[in-house]
Amino acid sequence: MTAGSIAGGWPGRRHGARPILLAAAAILFLLVIIVGGLSGWQATTESSAPSAAAVADIPSDYLALYEQEAARYGIDWAVLAAIGKIECDHGRSQAAGCNPPGTVNEAGATGPMQFIGSTWSAGTPPMTVPAIGPPTTSTSDGYATDGDGDGLANVWDPADAIAGAARFLRANGAPADYQTALYAYNHSEAYIQTVLTQASEYRTDFAPGASPAIRAVLDWAVAHVGQFTYNLGPPTDRGGSVAQMQSSEPQGSTCDCSMFTRWAFAQAGIDIGLTTSTQWTANGLLPPGQTAQQTPDVARGVGPDPPPGGYQPGDLIFFGVDDGPNGHVALWLGGEMIVQCSASGGGSNIRPLAGYVAPTGWVRWNLG
Repeated sequence: MTAGSIAGGWPGRRHGARPILLAAAAILFLLVIIVGGLSGWQATTESSAPSAAAVADIPSDYLALYEQEAARYGIDWAVLAAIGKIECDHGRSQAAGCNPPGTVNEAGATGPMQFIGSTWSAGTPPMTVPAIGPPTTSTSDGYATDGDGDGLANVWDPADAIAGAARFLRANGAPADYQTALYAYNHSEAYIQTVLTQASEYRTDFAPGASPAIRAVLDWAVAHVGQFTYNLGPPTDRGGSVAQMQSSEPQGSTCDCSMFTRWAFAQAGIDIGLTTSTQWTANGLLPPGQTAQQTPDVARGVGPDPPPGGYQPGDLIFFGVDDGPNGHVALWLGGEMIVQCSASGGGSNIRPLAGYVAPTGWVRWNLG
């Protein structure tokens, strides 16, 4: 193995690194590289948020770390996350070297981002987990990095491992040349292609064609996925005025379905109502009852079928309009996904609509 090569475990790889952990974070718009093709990937100043697929797949603590360390080293968070996916499935893989902690795989790679020991810390013997110690000051001594501010670099600490991977990519050509940086990480053209394809999936727009107002609604909702556990009733903070909800965060750590959608729509300057039943009436703009309605500001449909042309990002999808446990409302995110607060999802979550209970209707606000 050559000094500076890192990922071991991918079929045909000769070198060593794999994935990561922290607390759920808001959507961060970062400088990223979005130019397709293995021969390119030159830096641009486009911004990108996690797609619905990214939020659904990446644990919130890992997503926060990918974004944090990508911002620290000026690289594309989606490429970093794609490496974490391929290497250890964001810490969930049970393969040797990924789990249990302290193991190495057949190539000698270890930890969430699958570093070869000597790549993490120069002088580490082959097939050995590098010792926990101070971060290296020079990459010639390895890429051991402190990602959580405790003064130590631990290849099995997700925060440190992700930070080390970001540092490695930056030192080996990113963001100007991701092909070169990824080849240094793993000497495989197939690996590079897989990483870049996964990164594109993670940064794909989760609300294509959405207006700025609807984007504000969905940005808030996606940013709060994983932040709340489900609780119907006090102490769940249902919010006050629109201005208050735009300038503050919900108190506490619980949500219910209509609280979640109300706070989200407040970001677009709209109060859609406190409860599921009032949201079904568009906060009094539509009559109660199971009837289709259309006004210049809002439309409503009844039954399990989507509107003509399909759901649009920001549509409210209802599963009963009772204000108790027999009513539920979610937001259509796009990409066949809904974002919601639900008891079945344990709180704020994203999931496919397919396979869920059948909708009973929808409400669409005309927000431009």
